[in-house]
Parts: sequence; C-alpha cells; structure tokens
Amino acid sequence: MNTTRIVQELRQGNLVVTPTDTIYGILADATNIAAVRRVKIAKHRNANKPLLLLVDSLDMLYTYTGALSPLEQEIIENYLPGKLTILLPKNSKVSNHITGESSLVGIRIPKHSEIIGIIREVGHPLASTSANLAGEPPITNISQLSSELLQHISYVEDTGTINSEPSSLIKVKDNKVVILRSGTVANQILKRYN
Repeated sequence: MNTTRIVQELRQGNLVVTPTDTIYGILADATNIAAVRRVKIAKHRNANKPLLLLVDSLDMLYTYTGALSPLEQEIIENYLPGKLTILLPKNSKVSNHITGESSLVGIRIPKHSEIIGIIREVGHPLASTSANLAGEPPITNISQLSSELLQHISYVEDTGTINSEPSSLIKVKDNKVVILRSGTVANQILKRYN
C-alpha cells in the first residue's frame, strides 16, 4: 500500500478508499468534520447514519470512549484487534457527525498492520465505512466502485479482490451481548458470554 500518499491525503482532509482486514472501505480523518460530512455525501448516506471509528490500539480506543462495563472491557481486550466492531459509550471527543447523534460509537482495531500504521501517522482515529453507495453490497474489488462515489475520492488503493466479509457488529445491553451484524467473531462471543 502507498501509505505515504494515503496519510498525506487524510491529513489534507481528503477521502481515500483502501482495503482493510475486512472489505474495501472509505477512510477519513475522524476529527475533520468536513471530511466526515463528505463521506456521507459520497455514499448518498443519511446524515443521521453513523460511521465507525478505526483506532490503532486499546489506548486510543479508551481515549474516545466513556466508562465501559467489565464485560465490554473483557470483550475488547480478548477480541481486538480483529473483525469486530463494538458499540461503546462515546465521550465528548467523538463528534455527533460520526455517531448520528447516538451516545454510542462503533469502534474497531483492525488486524491490518498498514492500516494501523496509517492511523498512527495521522494521529487520530479514522472514520470508516464500506466503499459502496448506501443500500448497495459491500465492495470486494475496486472495479465495483460507483462512479458517483469516486467523484468524492482523492485516492484509491487497489490490492485486488478481498475474500472476506464485513466485521461483526455487537453491543452490550443489560450485561448481555446483542448481535447487530453476525459473523464468525460475533458467534464466538455469543457462545462465550450469553
């Protein structure tokens, strides 16, 4: 991956499409509100629909979240980095433009050394979402990218076809794990904790 170019574009407030450890995603600096808004415009996405945060470590995760329950802490320490997005209480560092006014933020540490390196270089979490128009299937090859979406993207990193699935999505409610989007990791967590 051309990480130098990607970091440069993100620092300038631009949007990029890159592979992650799951599927092709749009990335933007999560602390740049104008860039976050452009992600939703590019996807034709309702402004109230949330984006997730990609962070480089548990330390960064804790910097952007509020008080966590023992179960939430145990899950993130056992299953991140990995193909798991977990909804956690956000703190004031996370803009409502990311969460769509929700008090929860979807957050993930990707198991992808180059993406981790990019986050570290940018110095902030990255706002992320799948690189498809709202309502369309996730992108596993850049040939599937919409020409409408590409008008808003400054750089595309092509590493061929990704044979994966989106991350599992869960939250903890009343000390129980609730699966919002299934997948291998979500099923493992459900068996272990519910």
